[in-house]
Amino acid sequence: MTNSAENKVTVNIYGDEYPITGVSDPAYISRIADYVDLRMKETAKNSRVAARDKVAILAAMSIASEFYDHKDSNVELNEEFNSKIDNLLSRLDSVL
Repeated sequence: MTNSAENKVTVNIYGDEYPITGVSDPAYISRIADYVDLRMKETAKNSRVAARDKVAILAAMSIASEFYDHKDSNVELNEEFNSKIDNLLSRLDSVL
């Protein structure tokens, strides 16, 4: 049986409060909301866009881009790691 206790936290993103219910730690939910808030504020500051919905979409696109950059980097690291493990296993097999 898994523990699926829901946590409730109210977060502030770009000047609006949102009640969030989830199974994650409230501190984690707040940290994610703070990051989204920061990215929306940065996006609004660095672009000519003023409409809240467009700022949100541009911020989401930026966050998604970061996510995919990290994901691609992790794939490359995993491939390199697997290659090194295979090499070490081959060397061990030849010694044994």
